[in-house]
Amino acid sequence: MCDAANNVIILTLHHLGESIRIKTFHGQYHSLMSLIVDQLAIPGFGLCCGMGSCGTCLVQITDRYSPVKRNVLACAIHINNELANTDIIVPDWVY
Repeated sequence: MCDAANNVIILTLHHLGESIRIKTFHGQYHSLMSLIVDQLAIPGFGLCCGMGSCGTCLVQITDRYSPVKRNVLACAIHINNELANTDIIVPDWVY
């Protein structure tokens, strides 16, 4: 959900069997990686600090209305309305 009146973006993070519903704002975080680091503090996640050189911020993004999962580097994803109503899956086997 994206509330256009106050630019709230709602998404869900999934990791280790836990689901966390997140409310954020456009531009509140530099990238999806920084949001995940702030919310989950996963050891070894995002080792290159968002430079896109290590691959340790690999996540899967899926829209609630589609079963397709896209593998992306979270450091390359901006926090904007395109993330509204998405599920972000941090693979358990990576970290």
